[in-house]
Amino acid sequence: MSKKTDFYARLGVDPSASEDEIRKAYRDAARRLHPDVNMEEGATELFINIKEAYEVLIDPEQRAAYDGKRPAPPPPPIRFNAVYSREELATIRDPQLIYALLELDVLADVPKSDHATPLNLTLVLDCSTSMQGDRLDRVKMTAIELIRKLRPQDIVSVVAFNDRAEVLLPAGPRPALHRAEAKIRMIRARGSTQIYNGLKTGYIETQRFRNQKYASHIFLITDGHTYGDEPACIALSNRAASEGIVISALGIGDEWNDEFLDTITQKTGGSCIFVSKPKDIELFFNEKLENLIQSYVERVEMDFQLAQGIKLNYAFRLSPELGPLPTEPPIHLGGIPYKSRQRILLEFLVDPLSAEISRMVLAEGRFSFDLPIYSANQYRLPFTLTRPVSDDPQMNPPPHTIIEAMSKLTLYRMQEKVQQDITKGNLDSAAQGLQNMATHLLAQGEHDLAKTALLEVHNIRNQQTLSQEGKKRIKYGTRALLLPSGDAKG
Repeated sequence: MSKKTDFYARLGVDPSASEDEIRKAYRDAARRLHPDVNMEEGATELFINIKEAYEVLIDPEQRAAYDGKRPAPPPPPIRFNAVYSREELATIRDPQLIYALLELDVLADVPKSDHATPLNLTLVLDCSTSMQGDRLDRVKMTAIELIRKLRPQDIVSVVAFNDRAEVLLPAGPRPALHRAEAKIRMIRARGSTQIYNGLKTGYIETQRFRNQKYASHIFLITDGHTYGDEPACIALSNRAASEGIVISALGIGDEWNDEFLDTITQKTGGSCIFVSKPKDIELFFNEKLENLIQSYVERVEMDFQLAQGIKLNYAFRLSPELGPLPTEPPIHLGGIPYKSRQRILLEFLVDPLSAEISRMVLAEGRFSFDLPIYSANQYRLPFTLTRPVSDDPQMNPPPHTIIEAMSKLTLYRMQEKVQQDITKGNLDSAAQGLQNMATHLLAQGEHDLAKTALLEVHNIRNQQTLSQEGKKRIKYGTRALLLPSGDAKG
């Protein structure tokens, strides 16, 4: 049932909601959308729809009559598919690898005007001394442009931070543009970088409108290291993940901690982007906003249990956004845009198999997700990953989709291996790995990235490590190669 006709979805409450919950939802919506306080185009119509839903649901007799006529929500328009690298597992005395490509396709056939999920968006902007100049100017300009593109039903807040945090725009409907622009233009660079202050304040603002009818996202933009508050940031990202809040980050220049930002974004289903030049900041914002405005499926989570003798070695999200994933359940995957798909590649290590086993379960579990335009109810989609076992397995080549995914991932995993070798002190192995990577990059026509890899071979041999800039260029450059052709960003 479309949110246009579903009274519960209009208020963002579950069909089992109490009268108090319905009253609270209506009061919250009225504060944002009442014509006396919100002059934005479309806000009046939204308020009328909310008022109509409230008047029916708050009256016990009218609510009972409505519930009696209200059809059950349609089955989720999601198709799950699993593609495996091998048709059969082998009865052998050694461990063996098998890959599974999981695909969640959104098959929604609804009018485009009805599919959009309202956003609950918080911008957390670093304004420490190192951001002074072009970096901060670009961030401010892009933040203003982003606010201009938001819709009447969207919520936005803006936080600026250094060693303190300040709420520039409290969470609420899109403010008058002149007021938002004036607040953002007043940001000045000073102080040091303490990310937890900014992240915590942004989290508090996001919480004000966090419910199932919104897509709640925090965008963190920084150019520096934070010191001493990393554990607090990680704990906060865990809490955000459990509440369906996605954190994404943009790192500017080469001084920020990529492992740290990757960790806090991966936990929530977000992504981390490297921007070497301030002029590319706008591109990141525009891409993120476009994906969010197309948001359809929200708060996708994969929970599972591995069978005995199975280890999940590696997990990587190929779309709609790129990045390595945790291997411990539950795995938060963020959202899926309208008529798009979620694709996850898993690498399993299987213990030796005996002849008595005819079929091996790798993992079983479920995907859970929300479809805000249909209902406040959470949907669940069970899955089982399993393969037959044979002492004479068929040796057919893997399916093309698996070969393509694995081949694209090869270079990214090569740079991960280089990082691991450096950490372990295996510098010769790291240098050789980078040389091999450069050869592959040259063969693919990626000359600039190959040149960066060869320059870093010199740094390994002379400095026993990678340069900060080279490390990030290789890491995020090989990750960007996983994008569909033509989408990779320099």
